[in-house]
Amino acid sequence: MPDREPDPVGGIKEPLWKRSLPILGSLVLVGFIFGWLLPQYIDYEAVFRSIQTIEMSEWAVLLAFAGLRILPESWIYLAALPGITQRRAVEQFLVTASLNNVPPGGLDLIVRYQMARSWGISPTGASTATVATWFFVTFPRFVLPVIATGLLTIRHIRDDSMDLLAIIGIVATVLLSVLFIVAVRSESFVLAVGRLISRLADFILGLFRKDSDINFESMAVKFRDEGLELVRRRWGIGFPAGLLAQFAQFLVLLLAVRFVGLDSVDWIVVFAAFAVVAIVGAIPIFNIPGIAEAVLIGILGAAVGGGATDEVAAAVFVFRILTWLLPIPLGGIAYSRWRTWASSHPSSEAVGESP
Repeated sequence: MPDREPDPVGGIKEPLWKRSLPILGSLVLVGFIFGWLLPQYIDYEAVFRSIQTIEMSEWAVLLAFAGLRILPESWIYLAALPGITQRRAVEQFLVTASLNNVPPGGLDLIVRYQMARSWGISPTGASTATVATWFFVTFPRFVLPVIATGLLTIRHIRDDSMDLLAIIGIVATVLLSVLFIVAVRSESFVLAVGRLISRLADFILGLFRKDSDINFESMAVKFRDEGLELVRRRWGIGFPAGLLAQFAQFLVLLLAVRFVGLDSVDWIVVFAAFAVVAIVGAIPIFNIPGIAEAVLIGILGAAVGGGATDEVAAAVFVFRILTWLLPIPLGGIAYSRWRTWASSHPSSEAVGESP
């Protein structure tokens, strides 16, 4: 039998073992970071002891702020999908977050499209919302290092590590701006993105033994034009919501840092570290469990000093539990509720339709 089978999208579908390599690679990387890299710098027993010092009242505050940050996150989807309700925006955020937090990424695009169609959003509106959502989620992240650099300068907090953070943030912001301008102006670039999306869709649908006959290249050009128009009309809601969502996440991290006993750490230093991790999380290949934790522990550990690395790790783990792990089961519940609703509304164009 041939090693590969024909693919109706226009190429050859890779065998299952090759399509499983990204998942296996992610698992190996997670095992390497948590099983070997982090233990070189932290003691897990000491980390858990630090977590146990957090009082119940403090856990209540952390959970409250972790829950409140869902609101500005949902406003991003309200901006990208005009006409949906607040409840549906919360559902879409939770489902998106849960799917993004579990490798491989990309499955959320299909589910988000199906959810929007089931709520009566047109195919064009459901698809171009992806462009607007990406803009409202990504660009605010790249504003954070600029803000952090200004705060560090005002407070005269200058050392090699902080200067490096500022340089990384500003360079990343410039690169993203250039990339965005190229995407807007160059049709060949958009066509290349369409081909990449075609391969990604082939991989994701292949996991479920499904195929697609969609011309993603022509759709990419259409999405670029219509998506940018949606961004132009709704940026006044979506961009501030994205920025507020980032600040809400930062407050959870800052509270975790304070509640494990790191009262001497300047909040601006914590914010600068968070800004760099926000940029790292904006790059899909780096959005793997363990990378954000390692970066945060490394940056904050260097700022605090080697004697408090375990406390830093405890704060980072609490932050990631509340902002990365918690949305996964919540998203599962939201997805189940939506599936139940969609199945009881057969008139809706819903389940099973792929973008």
